[in-house]
Amino acid sequence: MMKEYLGNAYSSNHLRNFCLYWIKVLECRERYASFDEWRKNNDLDCLYLDGELRADTLMSAWTPIKWVADHLNRGTGVTFRKISRGSSDPLHDLRILAENKGCYIPGRHELVKLLYRFLELAELRCNFILLPFREMNPSRYQCFIGNEKVWLFDEVPATLSHIFDKKSLGRFFEGKDQVIGWVKREHLEMGFEDNKIDPGHVRPLIKGLDPYNPKWLTEEKEIKGVYGVFFTDLNFFNFFLGEFLFRLFIYMTVFLKMPL
Repeated sequence: MMKEYLGNAYSSNHLRNFCLYWIKVLECRERYASFDEWRKNNDLDCLYLDGELRADTLMSAWTPIKWVADHLNRGTGVTFRKISRGSSDPLHDLRILAENKGCYIPGRHELVKLLYRFLELAELRCNFILLPFREMNPSRYQCFIGNEKVWLFDEVPATLSHIFDKKSLGRFFEGKDQVIGWVKREHLEMGFEDNKIDPGHVRPLIKGLDPYNPKWLTEEKEIKGVYGVFFTDLNFFNFFLGEFLFRLFIYMTVFLKMPL
């Protein structure tokens, strides 16, 4: 579907594909009378699911792109945003990542190789799901439990944990049987250990991280907090970040039941 959407601009460089896709999607917004019509005709999840507004992306492509780009350029102080609000060119970062030229994300770096493989999978139909209600889409990133704002960051383990909590994402389901039925319909069974679809058997993204309480792991101090390890050696930190992306890659292939 990405190839059809981008036409001749599509290439084997999946980082460039995603950046060009987001640029095209965002630049055409004003041509549509409504947000829904814009989504139906441009959002990749809707395109894969015949314009269905309940469509959603299983695993975000932008999150690992930003993580790797920010990490590899931390020495220069450069950080990346999908939309730079207040800038004369809000899509500037997407444009420079699309052109890249090996400057910001060097293709030979091991992290980048893992990222490219991840993005290759992220383009595919199997990375898109159908939610029970479209309102669940933004709630997978940020939801309210009572009066408390809770950040889930679109993490799959967090989603699979919170759908069992009636005060959280569970409010979009009538009961546990419907939750289990949805998990099976969307082929998310492999997100659970021992073939048990319940909150106590959700596979964590990283060892030691409670699936119900996800963390935005872009900062070194957050990663240290998860593992209790002091990363004073840059090479060791690079290895650790590579290990995280590798786990992310493995997690996705397990979910999608695709060979490595």
